[in-house]
Amino acid sequence: MQIVTLCGVAAALSASGALAQSSSSPVLDFESDHRVFTAHVSYLANDFMDGRVPGSRGAEIARQYAETAFENSGLIPAFSTTETAEDGTEVAEPFASWRQPFALGGRVEVSAAELSVEGIAGGFEHEEDFAVTGLGGEGNFTGEAVFVGYSIDNGPDGWSSYPEDTDLSGSIAVMLRFEPMNADGTSQWSAATGWSQMASFDNKLNAAFSRGAEAVVVINTPGAADERAERLSTFRGSGRSADSPVFMMTQDAGAAWLEAATGSTIDEVISMANEGGAVKALTGEVTAVAEVERETVFAENVGGVLPGRGDLANEWLVIGGHIDHIGMGDFGSRWGSGKLHPGADDNASGTAAVLLLADLIKRSYDLLPDDADARSIAFICFDAEESGLNGSRYYVDNPIVPIDDHALMINFDMIGRITNDRLLLSGLETGTGLREMLQPAMDRTELELVIPSSMNGASDHSSFLSRGVPILFSIIADFHEDYHTPDDVVWKLNTEGATQTCHLYHDIAMILASGERPQIITAGNRQPQRSVMSDIRVRFGVSPDYSVEGDGIAIDSVAEGGSAALAGVLPGDTLVRWDGQKLTDIEAWMPLLGRHEPGDVVNIGVLRDGEEVTLEVTLQSR
Repeated sequence: MQIVTLCGVAAALSASGALAQSSSSPVLDFESDHRVFTAHVSYLANDFMDGRVPGSRGAEIARQYAETAFENSGLIPAFSTTETAEDGTEVAEPFASWRQPFALGGRVEVSAAELSVEGIAGGFEHEEDFAVTGLGGEGNFTGEAVFVGYSIDNGPDGWSSYPEDTDLSGSIAVMLRFEPMNADGTSQWSAATGWSQMASFDNKLNAAFSRGAEAVVVINTPGAADERAERLSTFRGSGRSADSPVFMMTQDAGAAWLEAATGSTIDEVISMANEGGAVKALTGEVTAVAEVERETVFAENVGGVLPGRGDLANEWLVIGGHIDHIGMGDFGSRWGSGKLHPGADDNASGTAAVLLLADLIKRSYDLLPDDADARSIAFICFDAEESGLNGSRYYVDNPIVPIDDHALMINFDMIGRITNDRLLLSGLETGTGLREMLQPAMDRTELELVIPSSMNGASDHSSFLSRGVPILFSIIADFHEDYHTPDDVVWKLNTEGATQTCHLYHDIAMILASGERPQIITAGNRQPQRSVMSDIRVRFGVSPDYSVEGDGIAIDSVAEGGSAALAGVLPGDTLVRWDGQKLTDIEAWMPLLGRHEPGDVVNIGVLRDGEEVTLEVTLQSR
């Protein structure tokens, strides 16, 4: 679809109904602003954008689009460039680039792959029968293969796949995925649905490589009660667990190999593995080749600056939202991978708000008296939020001015599907005097503002709040089922409600531009209207592991029969998503729990074995 067509659709939408007219500022015109917002969000969520996943062509096009919008609004570039002087020293030139690049991680490209076994005609087909994974490195091996069962040496009650003094030097270890199974394909060791910590790739691979294995083949175990066993996963976006090659093999190909190399049926082989001590040399020489190139993927924040004036010019506001989404759903999807996730609400809507506000606020600044004092404003489209708030984290570590000069940060994440005029506005309790200062703007809007008693939701504002910067955060008050699915599409958006949100925040930004600077109120000193713990009426049933650092909530233990256990949460999982919101820590999670009643069903995301798994949880009463 061409952009002219999108603009035509926006014009038709505006002409088709009576749109509310805002009168809070001479620069605001609802019909015109609604057309602009709709054109922005429609372009950003077009299928052509590849779901805006970092590293894709579409992500770069989206960044170019944002850069052009900032430039057309009359902003100046936000970020510095580095030049080399004649004496060889590096000199930073501030406000010279629209982009702030940062390394996001590695992408694995396979240049050569082979897995063949003597005696099996035709060998195995790459990416049909087997795949080179990102869990390992590269190498070229020809020699003996050894079946090592589940490759677990730390099972309960001394259970081990390995007899004492097992030496795998000079061989390739062939293992089954997961852990000992019951007849129905479930774990023998986990009381809940799923697998124990012993089934993790790190644990299994370490057991083989520590015994000298040259490479590893992981076979998706036939009959396992886990949908992942049906997929040939490559884990090429995962962290590397080993330097030597790690292959993944399908159930059918793996069963054919094991039956030919052992003379037993696959059921007999699995039964042997379930008993432990199942190390057995396989007949037939094996050739395993993995040649890979690891390319660093770079993401880029895109930003423009509206310079301030007078005595407040050296104080800064940031208005931002994340521009990325999850592409084909290889991570974070609630439906699974393989279909395009356009991310219209999440977060093309928030990005469109940033782009529209850049233009509106610039025009309002142009109307200020020459002697007016006003803070500088950075408008930033943060990249790689979906994979862990990466863009905003990088920014607060590498800000365009000292972080102490940042007076406040405003963040938009999913403002495109407002229902019943309800918009959540969080953060009023993070800065002194914010509620009183902004009350006139809040009274003027026709939106129903849902104001929580304490900070909730984890998005790019969390990075600023963690560095002592007060924040405001808006998101739809009522979540929809299309979050992180291919159904998050443009035609379902309430662009009128999103435009009203932009007008509200135009007024808020203009108040903050010259008002008293709010001082940060730390979490320990905030005074919510009521106790968060007293709000919680449901029981999830886990004990966090406070020794584990990083985003999310590491699970140490799971209460038998509790909400989490019945849903399949396992010890060792990390809880990272809660019904559409990303979780950074327990503080972000508690207010979300407080919004639920017993019997509510929520979708959660847990990290397990390098993959994000979506589970449905029915919450029990406390």
